[in-house]
This record gives sequence, C-alpha cells and structure tokens, in this order.
Amino acid sequence: MKRYPIRLTNIEEATAFVKTVSKFECDMDICRGSIIIDAKSFLGIMTICSDTDLELIIYNNHHDEVLESISEFLVDQKTA
Repeated sequence: MKRYPIRLTNIEEATAFVKTVSKFECDMDICRGSIIIDAKSFLGIMTICSDTDLELIIYNNHHDEVLESISEFLVDQKTA
C-alpha cells in the first residue's frame, strides 16, 4: 500500500480521474482527513472533492503504471 497526494478541483478533473483509474483492476481509495472512499466511485469523489488536496491510496505493486496515467492529478511535493 502506498499513498500519493492528488488534487481534483472540478467536475471535469474528477470525471477524467475516475475514467483513468477505472481501467486498473487494483483497489484504490481516496481519503480526505478521516473520510475514505473508493477512488473509482465518481459520486464518492464528488462528495469530498474540493480545493483541498486529497490522498490516493493504491493497494498493489504496480504503482508506476497507475502513477504514470494519473500524473496530471499528482501534487508536486516541492510546490505543495
């Protein structure tokens, strides 16, 4: 299990994110504070999506492939 900071600021980004992660068979969650939802659930993401950063949790060993496909949503740790 690994965690990565992401940012989804609008409906279009949330839609694109869900379409991208849904292509992978591994389990992924998104959390904001103590709230954890399925990363492949558009409705779930819309309930926690805001201008604050979120955290993506990936539960498999193929992180590189997932990270490459969602790179536009990752928060750069140096500028965050």
